Amino acid sequence: MIKEGLHEFVEGRDEVVPYRGKYAVKTPDVFARVRERWARVGLDPASAYLPMRVEMELTTKCNDTCGTCGMGALPLAEGRTLTDGQIHFLLDQFASIGLPSLAVTGGEPFTAWRALLKVLEGAQERRIDISKLTTNGVWGTARRCGPVFERLEKAGFLDTRLFVPLLMLSIGEQTTPLEDVARVLHHAVSHYSDRELNVAVSSLADPATRVHRIDELIAVYEKTYGAFPHDRVHSTMRVYLNNVRLDAQGEVNRPGHTPVARWMDRCFDCFAPTVGAYILPTSLLKQNGDWYTCAAFNVPEKLAFGNLLRERATDVIGHANRSAYVARVRAGHGLKALHDVVPRSFTEQTPCTSFCDSCTLLIDRFDKETGQVTGRSSPSPLIPIAALLSRTDSTAGEGA
Repeated sequence: MIKEGLHEFVEGRDEVVPYRGKYAVKTPDVFARVRERWARVGLDPASAYLPMRVEMELTTKCNDTCGTCGMGALPLAEGRTLTDGQIHFLLDQFASIGLPSLAVTGGEPFTAWRALLKVLEGAQERRIDISKLTTNGVWGTARRCGPVFERLEKAGFLDTRLFVPLLMLSIGEQTTPLEDVARVLHHAVSHYSDRELNVAVSSLADPATRVHRIDELIAVYEKTYGAFPHDRVHSTMRVYLNNVRLDAQGEVNRPGHTPVARWMDRCFDCFAPTVGAYILPTSLLKQNGDWYTCAAFNVPEKLAFGNLLRERATDVIGHANRSAYVARVRAGHGLKALHDVVPRSFTEQTPCTSFCDSCTLLIDRFDKETGQVTGRSSPSPLIPIAALLSRTDSTAGEGA
């Protein structure tokens, strides 16, 4: 399998090579084209944080009930899905800030099939690339697999301009039969080239055992289809983390106690414009409209700077750009920039279990040391959607 992180291209540092990396681009001048989009809507990336991709939580519903779901997915009867009106409104919001690409996730997006098609078709109309679609493969049965691919194609999933779309298959605690996941994988690599569609397997493990199911998937695939397509499949290896949305989730037992300082020093620059291995900067939009400057699903709540169902996207971006915490991390190329603010006695002696946990602790301590208040200080005011639509219509521009 193709190791995650291979072929990383950072703006100003590397020459971009098309069709390389998990999030491959189609053109070597991708950064120039993205900046042209922003300029057309009157935004200046030199003086402001702007996302190159939004990770959009289409639904919180899932056909499965993984006990330690890092995405905080809910059962079908409890979860919620964006409505048609909300989808169109959000896509107009994205167009108003010249957003280049969108990743669709959940929950399980294919439990919200009609809404998923609305997103794909609406993004195509607004010239916004779908750079990633995440799924557990629930639709990979012999009856559904081929027709679903055909409908995705008709909806414009493959009709991207800047990025090669990625289909991300997630395996871990899911009960989706690996035979169905293998069928989706086989159809993808046998019907489409790596210039049309990239494929990745996200293999999530229990942090206590570090056991991944990727070997099991490979065995199932090879039993039915022959040699596993290692040269086409990108690997994403992760462990399950706690998610605040799952009230009944048991505490994840992650062995070891790594100090905050070590997490800080190993944190990459999530604000540097990057393609190939990742698409950065990336933000997260939760199903309820809350917008975050980081796309991790256990993102600190203080990194929510507004609600895109209640406020203009340009205003929410303005909130983020007025944050002293975000500014410090941006300027210092990652969490290591906070060493100058947060005492070493705290960072070297305080243990935690992940980058996100360390970020949460650092925000609280940063605010204490500087007297700042990170995040929105009060709930976003409710503005009628009709009024917001009139604002987004006046600023939306055509994409590259």
